[in-house]
Amino acid sequence: MKTAYLVRTVFGIALFAAMVLPFSTAQDVAHWPDGMSAAAPRPDDDCLPKYPPPPVVKIKVRVAACSDPGRSIEYRICVENCSSAEAHHVLVKNALPANAKFVKAEPAPTKQEPELQWSLGTIGGGAVREIVLVLQPTNKEDVKNCARVQFEHGQCVVTRQTAYPPGSRPPVIKTIPDSTELPLLELSIRGPKENYANLPSKYEITLTNKGKGKATNVMVDTRLPKKLTPVKASEPGQIAVNRIAWLLGNLEPGASRTVELTIRATEKGEYCFKVEAEADNNARAEKEICTKFVGVSAMTLEMIGKDGVVFLGHKTSYPVVIRNQATEPLTNIRLRAFVPDTMQFERANVAYDALEPVKGGRWIEFKTLPKIDGGAQVRYEIFVEALKAGVTRFHIEVLADQLPSGPVVEQEITNIVDDRNVEKIELK
Repeated sequence: MKTAYLVRTVFGIALFAAMVLPFSTAQDVAHWPDGMSAAAPRPDDDCLPKYPPPPVVKIKVRVAACSDPGRSIEYRICVENCSSAEAHHVLVKNALPANAKFVKAEPAPTKQEPELQWSLGTIGGGAVREIVLVLQPTNKEDVKNCARVQFEHGQCVVTRQTAYPPGSRPPVIKTIPDSTELPLLELSIRGPKENYANLPSKYEITLTNKGKGKATNVMVDTRLPKKLTPVKASEPGQIAVNRIAWLLGNLEPGASRTVELTIRATEKGEYCFKVEAEADNNARAEKEICTKFVGVSAMTLEMIGKDGVVFLGHKTSYPVVIRNQATEPLTNIRLRAFVPDTMQFERANVAYDALEPVKGGRWIEFKTLPKIDGGAQVRYEIFVEALKAGVTRFHIEVLADQLPSGPVVEQEITNIVDDRNVEKIELK
């Protein structure tokens, strides 16, 4: 770091002197044809002495603001050269916190004692390098982790030795910078337009990179208004009071990532929240969604996919719990589930009727339940087999006499993976 600081300081003094002092005779002789002086009209400004800026290397660390006690913490350390000049001998240093231990990193550190170090070599102008670091807390105290970067700056110059006839114009050599293909982020949100105030509402947030460049250090986050409470966020989401964030790493051109957010309204009314996405190179996107929450229902519905990822040909199940939070019974409860054609329905733990196949799958209707007493609950479980790889949505609907506005709907996303095409990755 001292070397880089001295280099930048000396360069700054030299640049200041060059700006304040007039050009010397030696400069005039070096840059103008014979017979022309510094006071004479100069043939072309492109031949003036050039003072390219020194490199500006920035380090940026992204990490969840809050984490469950004992859970490993993932840091994404981004090193970016924000100028057009090369930065040499770039070195990233990360001293381990007193209450955390090293788990793994991608790329692996070139040195681990007495601190973690990564020798990144030369980083060209505008280039970005990323380090993914995972630490394991050793106690329940806050973890403070510091990452630092140092580099050296050098410059090579070329003087052309040539002669031009008096009064002639020397050839103009222009440097055209390489055009950088940038990412272009786009957000979409799927969620209910209307729901009961005390029931969970699930939203699917999809981020797509529609640009030609890779989006690096991607983060999606949202801040909920006071009347909305977060219930659950899909991995790798982190919830901190009313803010939810997902650190998604990199997103290739044309690729998409979908995350889920489940919230609950504490009071009836129409509430909106905005989702924002950002990545390196000032790539940003935002999207807002509004839901109208009507009067409180005495029923709550919960469905959890046992496996967020299922391999092709394997089996999984979807437990469904219906609770009556009131003192009076719920009557004539009717549950039905839509099994997409990417899955094969196997069985259920209660009586059901399998209907004729429809476009995209098949409905399974369960026998009408006469009542659920106040404070009681019932549990269903639906077993399926994965048939086709891809992202699939398992869908249920519940009706009761006490739900005149229509059914309560719940969905669960499952990613079916063909394990024959899965590459083993040490660090995700």
